[in-house]
Amino acid sequence: MSTSIIEEVAKLTRLEKIELARFLFEEIANEEAEDDFELSDEQKADLDQAWAEIENGTAELFTGEEISKELKEKYGITVSIP
Repeated sequence: MSTSIIEEVAKLTRLEKIELARFLFEEIANEEAEDDFELSDEQKADLDQAWAEIENGTAELFTGEEISKELKEKYGITVSIP
């Protein structure tokens, strides 16, 4: 992956990043995988529910910094999430 793609993604708003993540996930899910990866109906329902919460403003969203801090505190994992 080129650095320019990552730099462009970093410029997106939080909602644009969420929309991009959903798009990429759907693209991956729609590709024919060698292991015949497919979401269960329950997984699809969970994703639909999460997306509905994002769209109606009731989802609890976290910054990359907040996630990085929690991973460090709970599990001792050091990551940098923009």
